[in-house]
Amino acid sequence: MLPLDNAVWTALTTKQAQHAHASALARRFPPEMTLLGALAANTAMAFDSLAQLIQRDSVTLYFTSPPQIPAGWEIVRAVELHQMVQETQAPPPSAEPDAAPEVIELTPADVPEMGVLYIATRPGRTLCQRIQKLGQFLGIREDGKLVAMGGLRLHLAGCREITTVATMPGHEGRGYATAIVRSLIERIRSRGDRPFLTVRSDNTRAVELYRRLGFKERTLLYSRTIRRT
Repeated sequence: MLPLDNAVWTALTTKQAQHAHASALARRFPPEMTLLGALAANTAMAFDSLAQLIQRDSVTLYFTSPPQIPAGWEIVRAVELHQMVQETQAPPPSAEPDAAPEVIELTPADVPEMGVLYIATRPGRTLCQRIQKLGQFLGIREDGKLVAMGGLRLHLAGCREITTVATMPGHEGRGYATAIVRSLIERIRSRGDRPFLTVRSDNTRAVELYRRLGFKERTLLYSRTIRRT
């Protein structure tokens, strides 16, 4: 049984507990790393615990059914996500080795360019400036410009999350996202973990890409970014 039913809570109480901001029934990552947080259970007491923890900040929670958000909160963003897990190893790439794009490791010095790419693919949102504290990010440059990226975020026993896969508009269809995800899968598998990820349920192009790489939909998550009114 994979410990993915409340993956954020599990990560914040095990492998990534060192990053947790915690109160009695709630946890969150530092907001400069990611907006993700979690409740021990979907109860009014847990929401009260979360309110004490985050004050006026926003936090993103995942639910396995459409949630009823208590009074005193406002929803900033609401999306449905597929949680996908790699069930089978992806077939090897068909391209010749010299035709494959070069995947490089990104560093904190690349964050400004990562932020530009993030905004270009996720309008109205901004990249958490210290997201690399949660895992390695990889990228592809074209004529010196960062045009694709992806990285690692949640870590729990036996599982590692791939996140923030993005290709600059106008550079799609060149295999960049596939190359980055393959490289991330190799890193995850080399450490004995299984890759998983979340993707918007209406992003059919990305869902198909992940299916080709051996991922299968495990459950539907209801993502809600909320803050106190």
